[in-house]
Amino acid sequence: MKINKLLLLTLLSSIFLYSEPIKKENPFDSLIIDEENNNSTFQKLQSDLKAKLTSKFTSNKIHHKKFLKRFYRQNSYSPLWFNNKSLDNKKITSLFEEIQNDLTLNPKSKIYKKYKYISQYINNKKRKNIYLELQLTELYFDFLNHILYGSIEWKKFSWKLKQLRNRGISAQWVRYKPKYSISELLLQPNIHETIKEITPKRFGYYGLLKSLKKLKDIKVKGGWKKLPYFKKLKLGDKGVNVIKLRERLEASGDLTSCLVKSDELFETEEKDSIVKFQPRAKFDLCLEDAVKKFQSRHGLKSDGVVGPTTRAILNISVESKIKTVILNLDRIKWLPREKEDRYLIVNIPEYMLHYIENGKEKDKIKVIVGDRRHHTPIFREKISFIVLNPYWKVPEGIVKKEVIPNMIKNPNYLKREGLEIRRTWSEKSSRINPYEIFWEDYYYTGEKFPYRIMQPPGPRNALGKIKFKFPNKFNVYLHDTPTKRLFKKTKRAFSHGCIRLSQPQKLLEIIASFNDNIDLKKSKKILKGKNKVQINIDNKITVYLIYLTAGYNKNGRPEFRDDIYGYDKMQKIDK
Repeated sequence: MKINKLLLLTLLSSIFLYSEPIKKENPFDSLIIDEENNNSTFQKLQSDLKAKLTSKFTSNKIHHKKFLKRFYRQNSYSPLWFNNKSLDNKKITSLFEEIQNDLTLNPKSKIYKKYKYISQYINNKKRKNIYLELQLTELYFDFLNHILYGSIEWKKFSWKLKQLRNRGISAQWVRYKPKYSISELLLQPNIHETIKEITPKRFGYYGLLKSLKKLKDIKVKGGWKKLPYFKKLKLGDKGVNVIKLRERLEASGDLTSCLVKSDELFETEEKDSIVKFQPRAKFDLCLEDAVKKFQSRHGLKSDGVVGPTTRAILNISVESKIKTVILNLDRIKWLPREKEDRYLIVNIPEYMLHYIENGKEKDKIKVIVGDRRHHTPIFREKISFIVLNPYWKVPEGIVKKEVIPNMIKNPNYLKREGLEIRRTWSEKSSRINPYEIFWEDYYYTGEKFPYRIMQPPGPRNALGKIKFKFPNKFNVYLHDTPTKRLFKKTKRAFSHGCIRLSQPQKLLEIIASFNDNIDLKKSKKILKGKNKVQINIDNKITVYLIYLTAGYNKNGRPEFRDDIYGYDKMQKIDK
């Protein structure tokens, strides 16, 4: 078949004239396909959204369908990710940048996988604008949920706490949901500003992010190897295990540069042979200092000796520490976010009270918290009054579980403990003779004890000389204690739930610094006596009882604390 030469030349010319240079695909190229103009694309998408969301929504690739239907209906089905001209590339770029830069997101998480999928779908020539619109909204919805609420399954955790209470272990955790509307956040124009706004600002959140960054950097470098079994390593010891300990502390940054003379060898004679030890094989002062730093960061006794406990903590993997930090970040998301000029924080696993003023720690005090059967509850309240020379009014639970059984064993128990029985909670009510009570009735029959047991002010009083009250349903408070020796211990979980202060007068001085009605000289004079005096606080201060097992210290190093109540395991999340 012969081809007309003129026709062939015409076709070739047309191809040459109208072909465009080939360019690389850009994820944010316009998605408009076969549309006459941009405005018609926007209007068509708006119309498509209304048709899709008002009909039966059957797509298995789109989630949160009820929310999407309500959200778009409330906003007249206007697209979020398209403007009147084209796809809003700047807005999508902002969302993608926030997701990429979020240290708490695991590349295997659903959010990250969805982000990767959408960034590829943008290049799909068969893409659909309505599908892209809904996928982007769903991605942003999930990401906002992540920033606001984290991944702790609070319902499951609450059920576990209830199981503890059924076994007689007091365990309470009050959480405070962030006061944000995701629908309103989706409509805010600047995604960077929105994420900044809803990211927690208090309780060491940014410090924890720095800890997370350091740990992830260590993970990239390969982490650290587990130490082999040994009974103990201390100053002066030599051998291969010392070298492995040195490598472990170098990997975590606890042991950095340490000058050791190259000719410093250690020799011992054994059966006419000489054994030489490299400098790195000796447990020297530099290594001891590194061990102490590690122990301090982990709430251990800083003696520089690597025994079973320190070795076990050293063998916790970097991956496990990363999960602990992320878990604690998620806990902070459920703490109150309002701004306050000053407040108190009692971090239970740290056994420490912190005084915060204008966003900075001004002071701290060692504390004793509830033991493993009497957990100090997690909540917040305002300290409203202080009691000097307080009476200790023994809770009904302690009366039932401790006082009554002890009185059956020893009728002089109350006298020995300095306790007295009164008809009511009033210190002026009539006293009851303990020897006239048949205690067995209240032990074997379960009959409710009708009187009130209390301990008058004095050197033996369980509350010491000062009590700081923040009325709450858990009946816990801050107070002094006569057992000062317990503050020398590293782990201090000894109370029935209340918080004992090592320096109650320091806290009194702190509160007096912004309450003119507290006369410190007069208060000190009252404390020398035994008369109970109540001081109401004009400028109340909030105290937060929190549970954080990870933190970030002033030296720029991650810190970890013992999970004394087992909450880390109960709230474990996979990220």
